[in-house]
Amino acid sequence: MGCLSDYAFGRVKVGGCTYRRDLIVFEEEILSPWIRQEGHCLHVEDLKWAIAHHPRVIVVGTGTFGGLAIPKEIVASLAAQGVTLVDYKTGKAVEAYNELVE
Repeated sequence: MGCLSDYAFGRVKVGGCTYRRDLIVFEEEILSPWIRQEGHCLHVEDLKWAIAHHPRVIVVGTGTFGGLAIPKEIVASLAAQGVTLVDYKTGKAVEAYNELVE
């Protein structure tokens, strides 16, 4: 699948496809649209699909302006399962994801 590219507000390219909705990318799979329980607050249920893939790291883009809230309880819950959650504004999250993929 490779890296994420051409990120701009409301758009990111994965491989040769442009996505205009929120998504989760895991190796060769994409979940899009990624619908969260509550638009601007992350819940652990929102990550069930990702967690089922047994990641070591989850990179979350919090939006262009950082509007997605991530409660500390979620970070702690994931850490207890051996999963590190890192979050950045989406532009930086794209860079972080690409670094991990490489």
